[in-house]
Amino acid sequence: MKTSDTSKSNILYLDSGSGIGGGQRSLLLLLNLLDKERFIPFVGCLGDSPFATEVEKTAARVIPLSLPAAHNKTDKVKRFTLRDLLEDFRQLRVIIELHRIVKRYAIDLIHANSLSVALLGGIVARINRIPILMHKRYATSYGILDKLCEKLLHRVILVSEATRWDFAPAKKQTLIYNGVDLDAFQASQEEVEMLRTELFPDESSSPVLVGVVTRITPEKGIHVLVSAMRKLKGRVDVQLLIVGGPYFQKDVDYMDTLKQEVANLGIEDSVIFTGFLSDTRIVTSLLDIVLVPSIIPEACPRTIIEAMAVGKPVIATPLGGSKELVTPETGILVPPEDASAVAEAIATLATDQDQLTAMGKAARDRAVQLFSSEKNTALTETVYTELLTASGQTHKMNIE
Repeated sequence: MKTSDTSKSNILYLDSGSGIGGGQRSLLLLLNLLDKERFIPFVGCLGDSPFATEVEKTAARVIPLSLPAAHNKTDKVKRFTLRDLLEDFRQLRVIIELHRIVKRYAIDLIHANSLSVALLGGIVARINRIPILMHKRYATSYGILDKLCEKLLHRVILVSEATRWDFAPAKKQTLIYNGVDLDAFQASQEEVEMLRTELFPDESSSPVLVGVVTRITPEKGIHVLVSAMRKLKGRVDVQLLIVGGPYFQKDVDYMDTLKQEVANLGIEDSVIFTGFLSDTRIVTSLLDIVLVPSIIPEACPRTIIEAMAVGKPVIATPLGGSKELVTPETGILVPPEDASAVAEAIATLATDQDQLTAMGKAARDRAVQLFSSEKNTALTETVYTELLTASGQTHKMNIE
């Protein structure tokens, strides 16, 4: 039996990720806060993925699709290999799937969460004469694919100035920084102390805790932190937490290399590999300093805005959106792949509690000003309204 509600607009979100990275976490937050009195969310994604499992916890309906999987970045610059492209072309059958879904659920607007699905969704949007937008969550160039995608899109939501296309009309690009739930992301003191006790049973030990909270992969620059810890050994009482797990096979190999390097440098007592932690708010609250040593440009690292949300200073590299997020009042920017600079920045903050505290307060204030999830959602909904109004879409829902 089908029902209809012409007062609401049906939004089809597309995401090709099989894991849960920053882009997926941002989309999940948007789905939770979306005004359900105005918009009905459907999410097209890999049906058996961890992301689909998380989507099912929201009010959105999961639509399983044979979408192209996320690409394995093979080096700092090269984002697509020929094999990647050939695999994507084999996925052109998804266009037929998407077309049927748009018709079946009377979709009014498509919101693509990555370039690959924006290209596929853009073709379907053209066929069905409905608007499509893409969340641009990358700061490097895809060349001709970027230019092709831009022609298909009605709007691009930028997550930082670093993601702006210099060849696209300014009116087509809207800057909306990633958001974080400033209240929900706060961990209680009891939760923090419980994790501290679990990690450091010896209560007499109270090192300054620094850490990276991310997917374990070479482009995140975690090897630089390992080298920095060797330089700090015997100089500053500091402990490094490496929080996260691998994604691709090369990431598994990278994790093994990191652990071997820690052993080779004799710093096993200063480095803890926690593995993947689903609730990052607790470990982020536990840390004294959050580290983001990326060696490739990142669009708008969630790790940074989440650190700011809990009032933690950040040491990061000035690549991509990071240089927009971290100010001299909230953290320190260091050159990429410079272990000595990282070590000096850690030592500077670890030995100056007043500066550490002041930066933490400034970071929280900046998060409140720029990175509220409510503000992010409201601005995104405004884009939806503008596109739907311009296209003159008939808002109806058609659900079995």
